[in-house]
Amino acid sequence: MKNCFRRCRHLRNRTRFAAIKRENEREKRAAKDESETNTELCCVSFRRRSLASALASAFIMKSSPSFAGQVIDSMQKMLDETDELLKNPELSSEEKEGLEREKTFFEKQISRVQKNGEFVREQKERLSKTGNTDQAYYASGIRIAVKDVKSETQFWETAMGMRVTSINEKSGVVRLAYGRETLNEDDGGKASIEIHPLDSSLNNGANDSNNVVEKLKYIQCTVPFGIRVSRVYEAGGELLYGFGYFDLRSPNGVPVIASVAKRRDSLEAVCIESTNVDATTNAIRSASDNGLSIYDAQIPETKSEEDRKKLTSYVPPPPRGSKFLTALQYQKNKDGLRIDVFPDAATVRANMTFQEKVAEKAEQLRQKAFSSGSDEDDEEEASAGEDDDSQSNFAFLGLRAVSNANETKEVPNIGADKSNSWSLFVESLDAFEGRVKEQQQ
Repeated sequence: MKNCFRRCRHLRNRTRFAAIKRENEREKRAAKDESETNTELCCVSFRRRSLASALASAFIMKSSPSFAGQVIDSMQKMLDETDELLKNPELSSEEKEGLEREKTFFEKQISRVQKNGEFVREQKERLSKTGNTDQAYYASGIRIAVKDVKSETQFWETAMGMRVTSINEKSGVVRLAYGRETLNEDDGGKASIEIHPLDSSLNNGANDSNNVVEKLKYIQCTVPFGIRVSRVYEAGGELLYGFGYFDLRSPNGVPVIASVAKRRDSLEAVCIESTNVDATTNAIRSASDNGLSIYDAQIPETKSEEDRKKLTSYVPPPPRGSKFLTALQYQKNKDGLRIDVFPDAATVRANMTFQEKVAEKAEQLRQKAFSSGSDEDDEEEASAGEDDDSQSNFAFLGLRAVSNANETKEVPNIGADKSNSWSLFVESLDAFEGRVKEQQQ
């Protein structure tokens, strides 16, 4: 047994060393990319850099919001000017190369913003059709409560790359997003995380008389530029696993899954674990007046097991029997916030094939090797106890949405477990835009 502990300890040390080595390599590549970016900027004229600076201010400054068309118009103007400069036959090869790089940059940014603008306009058009019998919904955010709002905010800013969009000094509520929330701007339409101070009376997922147990499994983000482990720990978070994807815990114990990929909105999904997936998805859909649609965790056209496994890259595939809830068509699930409902661990194991059980065991061994826990069984149990205690430091409050109904309302008890404190806060489009505009001011 002692030899087994020594081998496990040795394997963990090797795994930690590998993680540190990968972190150093990522920082070196980031420094190299930054150096190349600085070199490229040196090739851009002072006048053009001033325009770029003004454009960046339009994205960031709350006091100067860029309304529909302004971002693309500004970029298109700079692209046209670059094309004119490239027609000059007296340009040196170095000047021409710098302008070509500048042109490529603006073309890529225009394409990105145009695609985002198409999504925003489509949502606004759907939600503007008030009085329509067809309920139109747009999932606009997630709501959580934590014991320490300040440390949680720092984690989502520093480690996850979000930015604060509003702070309510009176209530202590902080809202963060990966960009602008409004549907009136080219680069808007980003879902938010709303962080509330924790109320001890909140129920963090307890079962009711129907014996349905629901709890927050994780919040999923897709970060295009990766996660720096050093920033996770700097922000008070914890890394539980880091091969292919990142399994993180915030300072208040909120579970987070992050992968490195490009997506229109980096806030991808909120995942709920339930002992009765069908009951949970039907209850949430009913709470949205059928504004949300339910999809199997398979590509509808093929329904193949291989497609289920390829549904998300790097992140483990959703368990068999999982469901997705989205306000968009399934083909556009990468555009907006998704609600994933997974079966609980006992149900997953009961439905596993032999091959999946072998794969699960191998994954558990890899995660155990990566873990920073102690070798001794009693210390492992103590660590598990600490994880249970961390559940009392946060609570899932529910979701925010925008609908084409001319009313703002809060629908309580949206899950199948009616004893929880989850709710769906629904706003009209005018109320949503008014709140966002007030935040900017």
